[in-house]
Amino acid sequence: MEQLIRSKWLEILEHVKNEYSITEVCYKTWLLPLEIYSVNESEESAIICVNDEELGENSKNHIQKKYNILLQIAIEEITGYHLTLEYKNKSELEKNNGGASRTKTNTRKNLSFNLNDKYTFDTFVVGNNNNFAHAAALAVAESPLQSEFNPLFIYGGPGLGKTHLIHSIAHYIIENSPELQVLYTTSEQYINEIVNAIRNSKQDRTTLNNIKRKYREVDVLMIDDVQFIIGKDITQEEFFNTFNTLYEQGKQIILTSDKHPNQMEKLEERYKSRFNWGLPVDIKAPEYETRLAILRKKEEKEGIKLGEEILKFIAENIKTNIRDLEGAYNKLILRSKLQHCDITLDTAIEDIKDLILTNEKMKITNDYIINIVVEHYGLTLEEINSKNRSQKVANVRQICMYLCRKITNSSYEEIGSNLGNRDRTTVMHGYNKIDDDLKKDAALQNEIDILMKIINHQ
Repeated sequence: MEQLIRSKWLEILEHVKNEYSITEVCYKTWLLPLEIYSVNESEESAIICVNDEELGENSKNHIQKKYNILLQIAIEEITGYHLTLEYKNKSELEKNNGGASRTKTNTRKNLSFNLNDKYTFDTFVVGNNNNFAHAAALAVAESPLQSEFNPLFIYGGPGLGKTHLIHSIAHYIIENSPELQVLYTTSEQYINEIVNAIRNSKQDRTTLNNIKRKYREVDVLMIDDVQFIIGKDITQEEFFNTFNTLYEQGKQIILTSDKHPNQMEKLEERYKSRFNWGLPVDIKAPEYETRLAILRKKEEKEGIKLGEEILKFIAENIKTNIRDLEGAYNKLILRSKLQHCDITLDTAIEDIKDLILTNEKMKITNDYIINIVVEHYGLTLEEINSKNRSQKVANVRQICMYLCRKITNSSYEEIGSNLGNRDRTTVMHGYNKIDDDLKKDAALQNEIDILMKIINHQ
């Protein structure tokens, strides 16, 4: 039995996806990572391993409620066995085993008029910086009135994708649960509506009452940048009355902010506790791989090829947030369209140098150069500093030696200490080898030119 189920597991998952019209993003997020941990033939049961390290510890409950029956049916249809399924987190299983794991009806009026059609789950690039927030957002979108994440509080710096994620939730609910009334608004719009209603309430009380009903008679309330409401006494009090009303009715609340609730200085403790009732999840600045994936997705969508060399240059140098990253890309695309010309690395460097974050002139050190080179070739510092002698690692290590010597004029001993404490003879050999190869290898010369421009962009 166990061998058959294991051999058919991918077929079972795909059967659930196709038979019950599971969206691609839900399939990849919730179903595909599931693994058969064990099968008890005598009790006709199985344990399913949930990767809580990536999806969060509460994902197990969501998967069980949402997909358990579907998986049981699919297993029986594909293998002929009816099993009782139990879901356990990967961290729990590893702990127990000493760290080793085994492997749509009446539609109500929708109030979200100002959603960006481009902000959907399909266009959201998932990376290590946002995978937990993405999983939580998708869980809420799939079951907005049964979610354990209420309120869902997404926080992080500007331009990191909070608005994209909250719009994605709204689009998903509107499409898949049209019977629910969804209201998305920005804090600015909310404040303006409340202030104007209060100002006019002496002449007409109905205006304020209408605003209250607008925000309290919905199934899902989403407010972007809620931090701007904090500290404005009248608006803040009205918001939390609305918050309490919706929460007590079991309605879903989704908020975004630039900070964790506990870091909001002007926020009273009673309000901080409310924001922490559900799940605060953060979005961090994207790492290099995610930045590059975002640019590749934009290139694919725009249909204008900047080329891998330029995409890597942007990804390596625009590290602040997604907004700046896309701004750099859009600037180059605009130049190409207006001037009817191809973008070269030289013109790209010139065009976006003002967007590259340098609060002050950065001192170019050996460590700085090594980090640039390692990231450029997709390796890690551990590989470069190790005893790994594979051709790729050795070549990149020698390029580091050459560029450190060429740019900083450091001694061979200093450079060696930055590269896993290698001796001066090894560093000298690496420098001389690259210097000799440059005289006969045009491709290598081009690589060195690119790296020199990246390092000296400032």
